[in-house]
Parts: sequence; structure tokens; C-alpha cells
Amino acid sequence: MLYLYFSLSSSFLFLALWENDSYLVGIQKKNTRFHSENFLSNLCQILEKNNHSLKEVSEIYFTSTPSGQTGIRVSLAFLSTLQVLNPKVKLYHIDVLLLQAGTDNCISLLTIDSQGRKYHIAVYQGGKCLLETQIIWKEELEKIVEKFPNFLLRKDCQEIDFLTSFQKLKNDFDLLKKIEEINY
Repeated sequence: MLYLYFSLSSSFLFLALWENDSYLVGIQKKNTRFHSENFLSNLCQILEKNNHSLKEVSEIYFTSTPSGQTGIRVSLAFLSTLQVLNPKVKLYHIDVLLLQAGTDNCISLLTIDSQGRKYHIAVYQGGKCLLETQIIWKEELEKIVEKFPNFLLRKDCQEIDFLTSFQKLKNDFDLLKKIEEINY
């Protein structure tokens, strides 16, 4: 079975192919504002490089919300089209803030605006959500950090190894019946 992992929920582009239990190839690179330009070309490259096609992909694991507008649009357009072309493909998603937190005690942030004044935030303890995803202003962040003093602060998927995080949290991904289940 061929598996595709991808994330366009942050400023990083992440793609990985697995065949059964073997890792084939992956890409993780800074890709700010270029998801629509680079996603498909990089996907085609890694498929061709490994002599595979999209028809062979049986399961897709991806990050969903919260996300930048372009990242979620590209992800949903790709997945909607693929579901029409291959209705048997299984789609699994995970909140990118949970992926960033992993199983650590963590305050997980994604910057919303270019000035760094507004964030998507959630707080996790051992993979369990303590503070549901919400939008806050920078001034509110200090109060949340004070409430969770011994928690790591992770922001914008910096220093995250997507491949390791996807593998570590694979059982936490949710199966979608239809792409419309994603609430964006």
C-alpha cells in the first residue's frame, strides 16, 4: 500500500511517501506564500522519482485546520479532486496545532497576520487538548503562558520534524468520510 503524508498548514511544505512500512522519500522546506505554486510540482516529482502515480495512493494523512487560507484551499481542492478520481482513497486529518505539540505539554501557536500580532492557539498536555483552538491577540498570549508555566511554547512549526511527528501521531489522525467534514 502506498501512503502520502502532506502539510500545507504552515509556512512549510511537507510531503512524504511511504510504501507499506518503508519510507520512500520526503520533502520539508520553507515555502512561505508558495503552496499553490509548489505543492503539485513537488508531489509529481516524488511520485515520478519512485515510479508511482496518484492512482496507487491508498491513504492520505494531512494537516487541516487551523491554516493559512492558501494552504487550506490548495489542500481541499487537491483532496476533493482526488476523491472524485479515486473514491477508494482514505483521507485522514489532524489539527496542525496538535501535530506541532505532539505528546509534549505545549502551548501551540500559528501566526495569523504578517505583523505577528494575532495567533491561532491551543494548549495540549500529553496529546490531550486543555485549551481548545481559538484566535488571540499577542497581548493575551502572556496570560496564557502564565497559566501554563511549565509548558513548551511552539510557534509556526519552527524546528518541527514533520515526518517524525506524522509517524508519532499517526493513530491520532481522524478518518474522513467526505472532505466536506473539514470545518474551515
